Amino acid sequence: LSDLINPTERQKQFFEAVDSHRYTLFGGAKGGGKSFILRWTIVRQLLKWAKEGHKRVRCALFCEDYPSLKDRQITKIQSEFPKWLGTLSSSMVEGMAFVLRQEYGGGILALRNLDDPSKYASSEFAIGGVDELTKNKRVVFDQLRSIIRWPGIEETKFIGGTNPGDIGHDWCKKLWI
Repeated sequence: LSDLINPTERQKQFFEAVDSHRYTLFGGAKGGGKSFILRWTIVRQLLKWAKEGHKRVRCALFCEDYPSLKDRQITKIQSEFPKWLGTLSSSMVEGMAFVLRQEYGGGILALRNLDDPSKYASSEFAIGGVDELTKNKRVVFDQLRSIIRWPGIEETKFIGGTNPGDIGHDWCKKLWI
């Protein structure tokens, strides 16, 4: 997987932080590979959990709206993720998602937008990731934290990527810096 991802040194540090922390934020200027590493971090973690016997685990990657989700994640997944790993599709059951093949645990990377975060109030995801966390108010973060849970997995995760500025800059800085 490392050869496929080919992470930068900062992205490797992010992997290490995710391995040892429940909440991890990757910040920095545009073009640092934050969106890229968020999607691959979720796939990496789904594969780890599959090795531990956790099958069909659901994780979610959120963006502030559908156009951003499409541009920063969906189109990239379509070209980056190899066909042997799984399938990107939209279904009545999973919605828009990348589903790992059964031999890799059948984990789900659900792709969601945050136009109305309250619609996820009863959802369950082992990882919740937000691409561009500072585009959201603190209440969105708090709502998402409540759905980061999965039966049998104690070490659920919240991951985020962010550029400096925007409406969530101050609360993100207070929490992570």
